[in-house]
Amino acid sequence: MNQRSISVTTSLIIINIAVFLVGMMVQKPSMLSLPIPWAEQKESAFFIFGSYSWFTCFMEGQLWRIISYQFVHANLGHILFNMWALYFFGPAIEEIMGSRKFLAYYLTCGVAGALFSSLLASMELYASLPTNPETIAVVNELAQYVGFDGFVMPWQMIPMVGASAAIYGVMVAATFLYPDVKISLLFPPVTLKLRTFALWIIGIASFTIIFNLSNAGGEAGHLGGIIMGAIIMIIWKLRNKYLFGR
Repeated sequence: MNQRSISVTTSLIIINIAVFLVGMMVQKPSMLSLPIPWAEQKESAFFIFGSYSWFTCFMEGQLWRIISYQFVHANLGHILFNMWALYFFGPAIEEIMGSRKFLAYYLTCGVAGALFSSLLASMELYASLPTNPETIAVVNELAQYVGFDGFVMPWQMIPMVGASAAIYGVMVAATFLYPDVKISLLFPPVTLKLRTFALWIIGIASFTIIFNLSNAGGEAGHLGGIIMGAIIMIIWKLRNKYLFGR
C-alpha cells in the first residue's frame, strides 16, 4: 500500500514549532558581559547561534545563519502568526509548484528578506541601533571581544529571526495564482480579496520603513520576501509550466 510522504509545508511547521519549544527550555545569555542594556538578558540558544546579522553571517563567515534564522522566532505571537499563515497558504502553493521547488522558493524568499533588510539598514533608511560614537565604540568593543579584527557599524549587528519573509513570499505566490479569492481576517474583522490584502501588506511595510516606526527592520525583511516572491512569480507567469513543472 502506498503511503503519502509528509508534505514540505507540514515539515516546515513541525521544525519551526520544535525549534521554538526547545529554545524556550535551552537559553543562554544573549550578549557578552559588556556595559550595554541587553547584556544580562537571556535568549533561546537557537537565537544565539541561529539568528541572522550581517556581522555574524558575512563578516564572521557563519553563512548557515541566512537559512537558520528562518526557523527561529522571537515569541509565541510571532510563531503563531507565521505558522498559521503557512498552514493556510502553503499547501495550495506546494501542490502547484511541487515539493522541491516550493521549498526552494520558500527559502529563497527568506534569504532575500534578510539581505534586503541589511541593504536598507546600510543605506540608513531605518535605524534599529543609533549611530552615535558611543554606540559604535561599544559595538566594536564587542566585535573585538569575540575575536573580530575590523571595523563594525551598528546596523551590521542587528539580529533578525523569523520565517516572515518566506511566509510573505508564499502569500505573494497565492496572490498571483488566486488574486480574487476572498479571505476573512480576525483583526481587523474584514473580508477582502487576496490582491487587496497583498497591497495593504506592502503599504504597511513601506510606511513603517519610510517613517522608521517600530519593527522597521522586520518590515524591511517582509518587503524583501515580497519583492523576491513577486520576481519569481512574474517569471513563472512568463514561463508558466516550464519553471515549476514537476
